[in-house]
Amino acid sequence: MSCETLACANSCWTLVEFGPGEQQKRTIALQQRPLVIGRTNETDVCIPEVSVSKKHARISFDDEGMWVEDLRSTNGTFLNCTPVHRSLVKEGDLLQFGNALFRVGKEARADTGATHEQGILPWAQTLLHFDKLLTERAIIPFFQPIITMKERKLIAHELLVRSKLEGLTTPANIFGAADRLGQNATLSEMIREEGLLVASRSNHSTSNFFLNTHPCEVVNDRLLESLVRLRQQFPESRITLEIHEASVTDPRSIGRLREALTDLSMQLSYDDFGAGQGRLLELGEQPPDVLKFDMQLIRDIDKAPSSRQELLAALVRLARDLGTTPLAEGVETEAEHQVCAAMGFELGQGYYYGRPAPFT
Repeated sequence: MSCETLACANSCWTLVEFGPGEQQKRTIALQQRPLVIGRTNETDVCIPEVSVSKKHARISFDDEGMWVEDLRSTNGTFLNCTPVHRSLVKEGDLLQFGNALFRVGKEARADTGATHEQGILPWAQTLLHFDKLLTERAIIPFFQPIITMKERKLIAHELLVRSKLEGLTTPANIFGAADRLGQNATLSEMIREEGLLVASRSNHSTSNFFLNTHPCEVVNDRLLESLVRLRQQFPESRITLEIHEASVTDPRSIGRLREALTDLSMQLSYDDFGAGQGRLLELGEQPPDVLKFDMQLIRDIDKAPSSRQELLAALVRLARDLGTTPLAEGVETEAEHQVCAAMGFELGQGYYYGRPAPFT
């Protein structure tokens, strides 16, 4: 049988795949008969993944329900992150063949060489924890202060994220798992919602909150719809949406985003300006409310050659001439603060002013 999704009628057992890109949430409907799962087209259910053996596992059914049996595969079969030889499977379980992970369900839909040895169990645990992070919304919002350069007055916070789940304690791990599972947009939406929920109940509820986006979100209908929901949930919150400067490639799309943000009483910020191509053309055509200069431009600016300082000062003047508020990211010392303030930066952010932390 080919790799195409198997069809069935009415209620049937399904495997819902956690995979990258377009494979995310692919559903394989299982026929009620013994099925061999493997990497080749000769099997009943083909999973074209290098960590899956040619004949990896067998699924069967009886009066008790659905069973899974490992067929001496190279990388093993796991049920809820535990290696199994033969085990009864329940609806909602996580079933893994090699590095291919599926959630077991019962639905009425049908959507859908050598084996390479890989590190299986740690990644399986990470996927299981990430699924818990999404379903239980188990993130911890962190907030980093943004201050005015002249008065050093706290006026805003950037929303960041942490978690206590094993393997997902750092932003890099959290977003790495989301990227591999194709859940970047879902994660970003949840962070924005949960972050504002915590912020609205805190002593900083009147602050301006800078909310990040993932490059995959800019600019599409899903992002705009999520922002409408966000405004409906938090009608009084002051919100500035951050998009990475690398995403600022189409002035028309950014213009559409700006119009939507204006209608929602939100502001726009370009993040990490100067980290890549600088996007000077797009900056001129669609200037944001706030322009955050990348920390690599700010680091040791007090010790930098005059040519580098003059270039940065010229970019700051350009931003201000466009009606944009320049923000220095990554300020860590008093000397960096003084130089940035003298250059005309209006806002600052960095460990010198405060590290990311949860609201108490």
